Amino acid sequence: MSASKADDAALYPCRIDDPFLLSLHPTVRRALAWVFVTLLASMYYLLPATVLMSLALATCGHVTTAAAIGLVLLGGSLLPLHERPYTRRLCQVYYELFRLRHNLTQERIRRLVEDCVERGERYILGMHPHGVVPLQVLLWVAFADQYLRTAEHGTVYGFGGMASVICYLPGLRTLMGWWTGMPATYSNLKRNLTSGSGATFTRAKHPGRNLYMLPGGVAEIFTAQPARHVAVWKPRRGLCRLALETGARLTPMYVFGGNDFYFQSLTSDSWLARTSRSFGCSVTLFWGRWWWLPTVPLTPPHGCTIAIAEPLPSRRAAAADGRPSDDEVEALHAEYERALVEVFDQYKAAAGYPDAELTVL
Repeated sequence: MSASKADDAALYPCRIDDPFLLSLHPTVRRALAWVFVTLLASMYYLLPATVLMSLALATCGHVTTAAAIGLVLLGGSLLPLHERPYTRRLCQVYYELFRLRHNLTQERIRRLVEDCVERGERYILGMHPHGVVPLQVLLWVAFADQYLRTAEHGTVYGFGGMASVICYLPGLRTLMGWWTGMPATYSNLKRNLTSGSGATFTRAKHPGRNLYMLPGGVAEIFTAQPARHVAVWKPRRGLCRLALETGARLTPMYVFGGNDFYFQSLTSDSWLARTSRSFGCSVTLFWGRWWWLPTVPLTPPHGCTIAIAEPLPSRRAAAADGRPSDDEVEALHAEYERALVEVFDQYKAAAGYPDAELTVL
């Protein structure tokens, strides 16, 4: 996958091609996008609020009501999960609201798909930043489903790795299952990169078996503020080991506008941030357009841009047992960081942030 010099900073708008969405009036599409994105973000408040309410009811003697709420939550966290490809297409409704653009030429897309289908290459795509609420995931699932395909080979959409706690949150668990998400345990990720079976979660086959993740995790959430560009990568080594054990090609990408949806009250050095990291889930107060309706997001001032770096070369651990050495991991880790900074600097002006600097923690 290589880009010509003429395309070095070119960006391409994402356009809706789903027949159902195209049949709707643009005003209706925009209204639906606002409603759905607000409801999704509301889950981050409603779920903990519901748990606290049930505990308060139990404390006040309303044990039956509290138990009923608990059973509903438990049932929602145990619902069977299935991949729903059409829901990825419906996420195209967010293209116009967030003015999504990307940097992949048709030639790069074709080579990526051919490398996956004809030569069996696999990619680990690391998305930065995480954001307070990762609304860029909505954009990514639509983009990957629509654009990472060719007419001859179909899609190489793949699967997503997510924090294990999401698997037990009603609503969010179901949505992630629709979009082929699964717990980001090392064994899960390795098995799905090499065999394409998601038996531990969705039981779905992933045609491309590529992995996409938000490597910054909870730590990156607490660095998120509008107009800030921060990636948490320096302490991360797992994806490098995974790439060296499987031969998958690490591919960093940066989503300009990914931190611009919400403000939040906490920072990465707050006690609550440290507590959240220890439990693998974030607890923070966030707000967007209005403080009195906090889950309505801001629209990034320059829209959103997915900038995908050139994939790093495929390589495997030299040891006979397939385990990478510390030196091999460190070398790949440094190469990923350089590629991330380079793709950020290459596209920041075209994305609307000419003076921005990426901080890698």
